[in-house]
Amino acid sequence: MVIGEALSSAVKILSEAKIFDPDFEAREILREITGLDPYINRSRELSSEQYEKILLMAGKRATGIPLQYIFGSWEFYGYPFYVGEGVLIPRPETELLVDIAKEYCKENSRVIDLCSGSGCIPISIRLETGADTTGIELYDEAFGYFQRNIALNKAKVRAIKGDVLDERILIGERFDAIFSNPPYLTAEEMKGLQREVAFEPETALFGGEDGLHFYKRIIPIWVKRLNKGGIFAVEIGETQGMAVKAIMEENELTAEIIKDYSGLDRVVLGKK
Repeated sequence: MVIGEALSSAVKILSEAKIFDPDFEAREILREITGLDPYINRSRELSSEQYEKILLMAGKRATGIPLQYIFGSWEFYGYPFYVGEGVLIPRPETELLVDIAKEYCKENSRVIDLCSGSGCIPISIRLETGADTTGIELYDEAFGYFQRNIALNKAKVRAIKGDVLDERILIGERFDAIFSNPPYLTAEEMKGLQREVAFEPETALFGGEDGLHFYKRIIPIWVKRLNKGGIFAVEIGETQGMAVKAIMEENELTAEIIKDYSGLDRVVLGKK
């Protein structure tokens, strides 16, 4: 059995399961098992054990389990992160928050990330800027991944297990930059989740009936901890820009909407 034949088998399994991009995902499965680009190495021989692993992974993916959960890790901003059931999968559009941190944060900046999940945002910010970085995560499974990812990336990030909606948490501390990718899907959007996304924790997705619950809560609480001249940047759903901008302006921040790499509204950036 050669890599090209195994690739065709994996594509067939994924296509029959109506996976959105079977060619890409089959290629990623082959790359994960062999460490090789399957297109460049189509004629390379595979062991029977490797072929069985490829078919097993493709079969799991065909049931709808996200590829990232099957692999157990995924890349974000060029760094590896453990992921699995109970934690949100890092997405490329969220990297925009790290880009913003690189623009505004320095080594002596105090930075906090709210609703940290896997820790991909605060860990990447720490590694890219050297800033004094803290992350807060409430749920046990996600917090476990956060701690593992700090160790994996050898990042000096303070991980706090707690509720970002609790006004007593870290009371008295102040920050130069606040970041968050909170749950922001609406009730209607939750009904129409893609099969893969439905495997991710609802607590990391559902933002209340209108998707704005967390913005309405965290911005008034945490803007009080923001130093003058500091920034408050949150990821948003593509239709929520004006609503979140208005919440920031109600809390005396000068706000702007920033588009992602696809040209969609993705971040609202507030300045104090």
